[in-house]
Amino acid sequence: MCVGVKVLELLSQMGVGFVVALSGTLLPGPMMAFIATRSLSFGPKTGFFAAMGHILVELGILALVVLGLDLLLRSPAFEIGIGVVGGSLLMVMGGFILANLRRAGKISPETSVVGYHPLIGGILFSTVLNPTVPLWWVTIGLVTLTRALVVAGTLGAVFWLLGHFTADVVWFSTVSLSVSKGKQLIGRRFHLGLLATCGSILVVFGSLFLREYLPLLF
Repeated sequence: MCVGVKVLELLSQMGVGFVVALSGTLLPGPMMAFIATRSLSFGPKTGFFAAMGHILVELGILALVVLGLDLLLRSPAFEIGIGVVGGSLLMVMGGFILANLRRAGKISPETSVVGYHPLIGGILFSTVLNPTVPLWWVTIGLVTLTRALVVAGTLGAVFWLLGHFTADVVWFSTVSLSVSKGKQLIGRRFHLGLLATCGSILVVFGSLFLREYLPLLF
């Protein structure tokens, strides 16, 4: 295979990784709600640090897969456990935000339950506070990454991962930058509206997780 063809093949796998990642990150969810809320106080760097935490989790999941522990990640007990715990915590966090809005008309992200450093938040909202991340990786993620490995070898898998991680950083950074600029331009009403929206998103996702996984405990 000539060098030019090999380069094109690797770049195509990078593109596939980028698009596959966006298929998950573009959807509203707990991570997006956290980044939007935390950006109000931490600023435009929120998305980058949250993406780094998210990527650390993804690398950890990949390490487990390499060690043969993907069977644990696929097990019904693991899925049910993380679904129930994550759903409960999301409802508590979302309820806390909404309750503070109702009582005082304002809430500070610095003192709220989403006041973690974005790196820590990125880890939490990619694990126990968002059970869809490990489940996505042992289904869609693993299948497409394996395909890259088969088609283009080890380098193909590396480029797929580069594309995937680039998508995470670009999208989350764009969100936090937009929110930070929006707060400066629109002010307090935007601030409160965004917090109310994010709190509601956390409650909705928490209830969906509980509705799906709680009956499986009995």
